[in-house]
Amino acid sequence: MIDATKSCTKTFYKTLNSCLTANIPTLDHIVSKQVAPKASSSSVAQYTPVNDNIRYLLYNYDNLAYISTLHCQPSVSATFTRIMCDIAADIRDKRDADIVVKTGSDIWISARKSKSRVLFAVVLQKSIHYISVVEDIRKLSLHLFNKAYFSEC
Repeated sequence: MIDATKSCTKTFYKTLNSCLTANIPTLDHIVSKQVAPKASSSSVAQYTPVNDNIRYLLYNYDNLAYISTLHCQPSVSATFTRIMCDIAADIRDKRDADIVVKTGSDIWISARKSKSRVLFAVVLQKSIHYISVVEDIRKLSLHLFNKAYFSEC
């Protein structure tokens, strides 16, 4: 518990940030297990990916909101989660960023950051080229977020 009569220091916020950042994948898994059974069919349809081979996580630093379909795919393993955490650490201090990584298992992981929003996408399709991945991520951004969240990188 936090004592409301005392002011919080910068050290406190740094500690809180590192604790939350380290536990976001676990929290995502726990929350998705709780929310998924209660979700109505209309809300599930709203967050269906454009392509069955793409899973995504959108995180907003301003209000700590997120939308995720990563929990829908068991093949998005802890290894990919660690890669996404490393990418998040790399782009944390940047205003806008766009990173695409190809893993050894032929899976693509993309991260797009614009201001305080970050979109992670995992493209599970094998033997796809970089240009196709970038185009799929652009289409995903346009389809789900209607240009409201990201500037073109």
